[in-house]
Amino acid sequence: MGSAEFPPYFLSKQTHIALAGNTLFLLDEASGKYLSLPRESAACLSTHILGWPIVSDRCTPPPILRALIDKGLVTNDPAHGKSAIPAKVSLPMTWLRDGQPRGRPQFKIVDIYRFFVSVGYAVLSKRLLHFRKIVSLADKSRKSAPPAGSVSIESLAALVRIFDWLRPFAFKKTDECFLYCWALSRFLGKYGIYPSWVFAVLEQPFAAHCWLQHESYVLTDIPFNLRRMTPILVI
Repeated sequence: MGSAEFPPYFLSKQTHIALAGNTLFLLDEASGKYLSLPRESAACLSTHILGWPIVSDRCTPPPILRALIDKGLVTNDPAHGKSAIPAKVSLPMTWLRDGQPRGRPQFKIVDIYRFFVSVGYAVLSKRLLHFRKIVSLADKSRKSAPPAGSVSIESLAALVRIFDWLRPFAFKKTDECFLYCWALSRFLGKYGIYPSWVFAVLEQPFAAHCWLQHESYVLTDIPFNLRRMTPILVI
């Protein structure tokens, strides 16, 4: 828990961490930005922050501890903190649309309406709301999700196919993983389907990415692209 000289600290509820190779990454919901610490420097925090994923025998608090406290990423208030246990989720093994038919899918007017409403909401909220608020909205929606086993893979694949076919009329997919995931999650939510939204990092070269997945299926990417990613936040 910590030494007698230094009280235990907690990871702030707004902070998420991931250990990727020799680097520990922190994601701050308040700013939507990432911070990285070399593994050796991060290990010095093990005796000061509850649940820290890297163990070290050194008990002297490193200067970075004060910096993390000042940034609001670490707190000594248990009411506003949590254990620093990294997010855990199995990387998807299968692309949802693998083997699905190509070309124009069958859809109804209501599908088009829900697509543009979902995309419009996602675009406006991305511009007007802080990252933390969007995370909160997505998490709130997920809490109303039905059991995973009740979702038909065939129906889910058909809806994603509709969304992907309409997508070029609203926005580009390239370098828009956040908007893509946020809009698609809103769209699927209108059909009572709430996949997991996974944020992840890559150590070398640094990259941040996100995708939607349902069980072992990835909806917005292909498994090959995700094989070296380390999840940092799962909604």
